[in-house]
Amino acid sequence: MEELERSCKVSGGSRSDSSGKRMKEVAFPTCTVHLQVQVPSSGSETIECGVCQHLFLVTGH
Repeated sequence: MEELERSCKVSGGSRSDSSGKRMKEVAFPTCTVHLQVQVPSSGSETIECGVCQHLFLVTGH
């Protein structure tokens, strides 16, 4: 079970998975915390920082 979890956590830039969403690491401008967020394949998505509670807009390219 642990091995499966470890293999899922791939570090490094953006990657694509079967759902069409990409993971992207963003640095929040307000508190500079780095978070892994899901990048929408089209349009944009607003996420909230769990640390500083600020909203951050993530756009898919």
